[in-house]
Amino acid sequence: TSGRWGKRWRMAWSVCNRTDNSCSGSWSTPVFFLSDLSLYYAKFSKAVEGVNLNPTFRSVGFASWLDQLGRIEYVSSEDAEKGEFFVPRVIESFTLKKKPRETKDRTFPEKSDGQAIALYLGLRLAPNGGVAIFCGRKSTAASICKKAVATIDRGIPLPLPQEFSDQPEIERLHYLHVQNLGPEAPASKSAVHGIFSHHGNTPHGIRLAVEHAMREGLVRFVVCTSTLAQGVNLPIRYLIVTTVYQGLEQIKVRDFHNLIGRAGRAGMHTEGSILFADPVVYDKRRIQGDKWRWEQVKKLLEPRNSEPCISTLLTVFDPIKSDDKKFFIDMEALEFARAYMRDPEEVSRRADGIVGQHGDKGFTREGVERQIASKINLISSIESFLLSHWDKDETALSEVDVVRLAEETLAFFLADEQKREHIRELFKLLARNISANITDPGRRRVYGRTLYGVRDAQSIEGWVQANYAQLAGAKNEMEIIDVAWPLLASHIHNGVFAKFDKPDVLKEIAQEWIEGKPFYNLMETIGKKKARLIWGTRYRAFQIDDVVDLCEGGFAYDGSLLIGALSEVVELVDQEEGGELVTSLHLLQKQLKYGLPTEAAIALYELGFPDRVVAQNVATTMNVAAEGKRKIAQMVKKRQDRIVSVLEKYPRYFQQRMNDLL
Repeated sequence: TSGRWGKRWRMAWSVCNRTDNSCSGSWSTPVFFLSDLSLYYAKFSKAVEGVNLNPTFRSVGFASWLDQLGRIEYVSSEDAEKGEFFVPRVIESFTLKKKPRETKDRTFPEKSDGQAIALYLGLRLAPNGGVAIFCGRKSTAASICKKAVATIDRGIPLPLPQEFSDQPEIERLHYLHVQNLGPEAPASKSAVHGIFSHHGNTPHGIRLAVEHAMREGLVRFVVCTSTLAQGVNLPIRYLIVTTVYQGLEQIKVRDFHNLIGRAGRAGMHTEGSILFADPVVYDKRRIQGDKWRWEQVKKLLEPRNSEPCISTLLTVFDPIKSDDKKFFIDMEALEFARAYMRDPEEVSRRADGIVGQHGDKGFTREGVERQIASKINLISSIESFLLSHWDKDETALSEVDVVRLAEETLAFFLADEQKREHIRELFKLLARNISANITDPGRRRVYGRTLYGVRDAQSIEGWVQANYAQLAGAKNEMEIIDVAWPLLASHIHNGVFAKFDKPDVLKEIAQEWIEGKPFYNLMETIGKKKARLIWGTRYRAFQIDDVVDLCEGGFAYDGSLLIGALSEVVELVDQEEGGELVTSLHLLQKQLKYGLPTEAAIALYELGFPDRVVAQNVATTMNVAAEGKRKIAQMVKKRQDRIVSVLEKYPRYFQQRMNDLL
């Protein structure tokens, strides 16, 4: 709007907007102005590239502990090699109180313990704003909560997060933890002090309640995994990083920037800090054998290193890799798909052959079988995708339609020309298999709704044909579980389910899950049965997080998917008499999905009380029989006084959901 460029912009705008035929000068005049506009655009267009355009200021610091007192070294967010400033004498070790009969002194934090330093920094910073400690594993988050409780019990001379949080909300969150996980769970014990966990094995209701409390500024301290980066908009002032790994894999650059984007969230804070807690990263950045950690962090901090978008479908073309990823064995996708369609056992024998011939190069049975299972799942997913489109308009899917569906996938868009042709051929191969094996259009439509591939859908139908009389004779949902358990167990692929050393106990756990028993009761049942987890060549005791994973990851996902497929196939097998059984299967599917016993509790869960304990408590208070969701919503409004009094002991998230309903 001012200066030479602004003047030329206004002149060009006046020429381009002239509506009459009069124009002084030659026609080259407006062309000259427009060429100036292109120069103007070229001069300033880089400003909207957005790679390093941050809506809030974020500082990046590293814990350094070379002297008696540690400090934080801040570096440039654009170039980690450029130091900006440091904050001296902020990390100090304290001698903790001894327990009875202990003689050895314990200090907190220790220089070699990055997790303890992260906890220390979090406690020091909590008075200034929300703190999140990032961990690469769910088990690490639980161990930090344990460490926090153990350290606090020994009398740490630091203020605790509860002192800067809303105390009534702390008490309500602790109550919800105890009702779900029991008083002895690490997450329950740390919740008393205002330290909360947030990861994949945190029960759904607790996770939502903690997110709401953090968002509203009611609590200030959370120990989390990458679940924090997945669509959760929290006002975190400080993100403390304990590791740059997620499990065995280094975190991706794009995932890391998604994670650190939670610190200093735009519209919530004007600035944020990312702190790397392990002093080894910064203090040994110049040492030959240890500087790889520093190089990893520098790579993560540079957004231009972000990996390109990928499609899982493209991994069907990947070779089989050794466990250390140093060796590769090509496995042509089309030939693999043909072998699978001929005989799945042939594919299993391939795994045996690879391990037998190349076991000395790091190809383990578990690793090879996992990769082959992944390829089979992808092939089944393509089959399910094709089935869902097959008879949409009562017409068979032509080869042209199959190719069009293949070309509409993200995998096709990202692939090179050779892989694009392979994708087309793979889709056509699987489509021909569907056409040859499933000739009935009605059956194809039903198979498409099961969300399974051809072989799985056919095996489910075969099982229903053989066991229909028993299934139809079941008097309630528990008896259906008894009849269908062998089929159900074969389709649950959850890791904890597979490693359970007493498979016969799993059905009892599933039934108690459906009855609505809290996680700590299920843990007690596992303890009474003396069940353990197979851990490599050894066994380990169950943790409460394993029970949550088993139920919410195994029964609620894989189990409910199978029951949904059963209901579709039953309707196909007996269209006249199967209506009542289908109704029971629909109810059982929701019972497995939510872990709730009654239709009223399920309706309340779906209406906005997504916690098993809360939904059952509200349902008991309302004292209603089985009703539809709409009627339950009307009753909630009529009996709101009683429900509000019940919700007072639960976190504010559920009170907010009640307000939304009203």
